[in-house]
Amino acid sequence: MGRKLRNVALVGIINAAAIVLAVMAYYAYGKLTFEGYFCGRFARVDAEIGWVLSPNATSCIGGRAPFSVGPSWFEAKVYTDINGFRSAKPGTETARNGVIFAGDSWTFGFGVTFEESFPGQFQARSAAPAVVAASPAYGSAQALVLAERWIDRLAPRAIVYLDLGFWDRSACRGATRPAAILKPCYWQPPGASSAELVLPPPGMVEKSASWGLMPGGMLGAGEDSWTYFIWSRPSAQFQQILVRLGLMSGFGHDFRAVGVDESAIQRGVFDHIVRIATKARVPVLLIDPADIYAASYATLTPERGVHLHWVGSEHWKQAVAEPAAKLPAELARVPHDGHFGPGANALVAALIQNQLAALGVAP
Repeated sequence: MGRKLRNVALVGIINAAAIVLAVMAYYAYGKLTFEGYFCGRFARVDAEIGWVLSPNATSCIGGRAPFSVGPSWFEAKVYTDINGFRSAKPGTETARNGVIFAGDSWTFGFGVTFEESFPGQFQARSAAPAVVAASPAYGSAQALVLAERWIDRLAPRAIVYLDLGFWDRSACRGATRPAAILKPCYWQPPGASSAELVLPPPGMVEKSASWGLMPGGMLGAGEDSWTYFIWSRPSAQFQQILVRLGLMSGFGHDFRAVGVDESAIQRGVFDHIVRIATKARVPVLLIDPADIYAASYATLTPERGVHLHWVGSEHWKQAVAEPAAKLPAELARVPHDGHFGPGANALVAALIQNQLAALGVAP
């Protein structure tokens, strides 16, 4: 009997080891075939946001075919100022009384330089400096929490928020308030019509990082180590499976809203934007190319919406989408990637400048 138990245990151990090795091999292959590359990480963990960009960073973002020795598809330098906002060169001061641009990789300017991004082009063509509160792979909650954190210290004259669908990266699900998350999210309490903002529990992000577990999505900010691929990524996806099975609350996916009331999550994001506009008491420009927030904006009372200004799909189509379609490919999109190229970013910058000028914010 004892020998049978030992044999069963041995078979179990061998099978478990085979599964672990297979998982590690899968993510190792993902590391080897990852098409992006970085000149070093340029982010650090943050207790509330998951990660923020590191101060005074110098790095790059590029793309190339796996195992290729040929030229890169693209490469763009990445610099940050003394507070970790993307800038034209490292170590510069963060502008006060400028325009805060809150967003994800589109606002950050993935694949282009700061000067070619739409915040950078806005700054070049206006009298208002840009503060880029954005990172590749951010969800709405991360971008908005970061912008809100700096309102008092930077006293911005306006805030710009462009949402091309990254609200769904901040969608949590579950019957109980999420308590094992490494970045903020919007969670819909049972019976509520709108989601509420939930931050990671105090100490959770730092403790997990000490074990080598980084927040999902941090790869976009240069966290492309072997540890991230074969430890952080499978761990996050295992947890997401538990969330989908209803065994815990949290993210069902790092980049998509899974198993949630999407309208409730969107209302949670919109309510957060309104709170920021009320707190900042300056124009907040909500650029909404897919009309995600059109219904919420239509029901906004004049008292709550006095500082919020919405730009929907029709205006976006005329000012950006249609003229961008006529641009040369290399100006319209980052090669082999799809993010805005320098020409498309120029159109976005012009749209923002015109909108803020109409509000008396920037010439």
